[in-house]
Amino acid sequence: MRFKQALVMISIFLLYSSCEKKRTDLEFEQSVAYEIFPALMDELHYDTRLGPPSPPTPIYDSNENLIGYDTIVAENTMAEWQMKLAKFKADSVRLVIAVDDSTRLLEKEEREELLKYFSDKNLILDTSNQTKNYKIKLNRLKADPKLKFKYRSEFPAGSEIWSEEYDFHLSGTTGFSRIQFDTTKSYGILHSGFGCGKLCGTGFRIFIKKENGKWIIEKMILIEIA
Repeated sequence: MRFKQALVMISIFLLYSSCEKKRTDLEFEQSVAYEIFPALMDELHYDTRLGPPSPPTPIYDSNENLIGYDTIVAENTMAEWQMKLAKFKADSVRLVIAVDDSTRLLEKEEREELLKYFSDKNLILDTSNQTKNYKIKLNRLKADPKLKFKYRSEFPAGSEIWSEEYDFHLSGTTGFSRIQFDTTKSYGILHSGFGCGKLCGTGFRIFIKKENGKWIIEKMILIEIA
């Protein structure tokens, strides 16, 4: 009888330990995701009221060969764009970003990109559970004070999000995937992107690493564009 009781106690202990490890692994991943989010938004977001600056005007010779660019016009255009940007930054308009309610999952092939990119590190993939997503907590998303985050589910589905009239400026949509770490939890990979209209958006493969005790974005590779 005592032997059976001991087995039951051991089983309960092992199950509890396993659950604790899974919870701890997920909490660690979430802390990293929220830590890098401000830097991620700095890279992804731009004020869609203004748009990117115009490219420089090309100059061709009589045979229509490209010989350079009009740098004077380019400098004037950039100066005007920066003035407009400064005005937008100084105004009181709050820019709303629609954020996916939950994280996305990474495909196995994508997770292995971590090994390829950091091939000189001889990394081993962490085998923690990556089969479930988790709900993103908006109150843990930090970014430019002008930005306000709302769940994607609060808006119309699909491209209809861009057809609706709002009493605020919808500046874009975003979200991010689960993070695949290596076993040392010093390197990782995730996906994210930014939508700016019905046929406007980008998607990135993002490599991160821990440096001097802080998580930083090592490189962002464009893999989708519309």
